Amino acid sequence: MKSTYLLLVVLILLGILWFLKTDSKDRKARKEATKVTAVITLLQCKQRLKSDKSLLKLKYKTKEYSVFFKNKNDCLKYKTNQKVTAYYSKTYDKIFLNL
Repeated sequence: MKSTYLLLVVLILLGILWFLKTDSKDRKARKEATKVTAVITLLQCKQRLKSDKSLLKLKYKTKEYSVFFKNKNDCLKYKTNQKVTAYYSKTYDKIFLNL
């Protein structure tokens, strides 16, 4: 009983540390991001299940980046082949639609 409790505490602490590390990388990437123009190549706003996310693919230079939306209405603001202002982090090779 005591060993399962200890194992559970260790797993929770590892999960918290992993989340904080991932979150700090995301914040650093957003801080250093520069404003760029990207083109929307694919737009899938249809959400069939409650846990589904809308998908938006952006093309910047020669690479395509995926951006996911939890809310379908955010996705409906965009159209395919539309040029949008995005923010690109060169160090982390990530693209964001908003900071």
